[in-house]
Amino acid sequence: MAEAENKQKLTPKIFFTEKIPIVISDFIICGFVGWTYETVITSLYFKEFVNRGVLPIPILPIYGLFSLFLPFIFKRKHNPFLIILISGLAATVFELLGAYITEAVLHERLWTYELWPLNFFGGRISVFSSLIFGILCVCFVKGFHPFSQFLQRKLGKGFNIGTYVLAAVLTALCFIL
Repeated sequence: MAEAENKQKLTPKIFFTEKIPIVISDFIICGFVGWTYETVITSLYFKEFVNRGVLPIPILPIYGLFSLFLPFIFKRKHNPFLIILISGLAATVFELLGAYITEAVLHERLWTYELWPLNFFGGRISVFSSLIFGILCVCFVKGFHPFSQFLQRKLGKGFNIGTYVLAAVLTALCFIL
């Protein structure tokens, strides 16, 4: 019993050697997948390359931020349909709030679904985009996040060092570019 309690305590060492590298890798990969998805969809629609990024690197932070909440939301939920439903609804709310906040702060619209069927709130959200996001969340919850945890267990310090180096390089590129 005492051993199980010790495993659940979050010490600074465990935080920086086990938790943070996974959070960073999840953020980077999900941000990149989001950038790729949006860039491909938009480029196909306009029949020319359209960079959907807001940073000088190919990462959309909104996807990375959402990935930080998914392991907590779906810790005990394993039904893919339930994951699609809950994450699709959460993404819809998150996207709607994000649209209003970015419009208020930046005074411009960073995205619109006005041309998509089943769009609402002036094209700020869409049923189809929420469904796609739900499917991406299933891929994350069932695939990528467990895989990054597996890599962390197998590679240990190598995974941690690689994650920190990648994060440092990407951060430096944001300031350089």
